[in-house]
Amino acid sequence: MFNETDKAAIKKGMRTLWLTWAALMGSLLIYLFVAHATGEEIKPYMGEDFPLELLRNILYGISIIELFLAHFLRKFIINSKNTGVSAELLKYNTQINQPPFVTKYTLAVMISLALAVSIAIYGLVLFLIGADYQTLYTFIVVSALAMFFYRPRRAQLEELAMADQPEMMI
Repeated sequence: MFNETDKAAIKKGMRTLWLTWAALMGSLLIYLFVAHATGEEIKPYMGEDFPLELLRNILYGISIIELFLAHFLRKFIINSKNTGVSAELLKYNTQINQPPFVTKYTLAVMISLALAVSIAIYGLVLFLIGADYQTLYTFIVVSALAMFFYRPRRAQLEELAMADQPEMMI
C-alpha cells in the first residue's frame, strides 16, 4: 500500500495540519475574549449616518462568496494534475522534503481554513466599529462551522497519496 516514507510524510503532514487547525479554532476563542474584554468601552462613535447595516450586509455577502470559493479552490487544488498552474504552486515541495501529495493537500487545507477564519475577523471588526454581540457571534459561528467542514482529513490525504502513486504491474 504505502511505503514507510509515505506513511511518515502522511503522519507528519497531518500533525502539522491538525496543529494549525487547532490554533485557528483557538483564535476564534481569542476573538471572543477580546470582544468581551474590551466590551463597549473601545467602540468609537461612528455617527448616525455611518452605514453599519450596509457594511454588515456587504460582509455577509463576502462571507458567503468566500465559503463557495474555499470549497471550489480546495476541490480544484486536490483534483488538479501536477502540471501547469499546480506545478508552479507545488515546485517548492522538494525544498521542504515533502511528497507532492502532502504539499498539495496542505495548500488546499490552508487556503480553505484561511478563508474560513477571515469570516470571524469580519465579525470582530464589525463589533469593534459598532455592531452588537449577535453580529459577532454570527460571524464566529459561521467561521467555526466552515473550519469544521474544511478540517484536515487523513482519509482524503491517503486517497490523494494513492492517486499519486504509480500504477502497479501484475
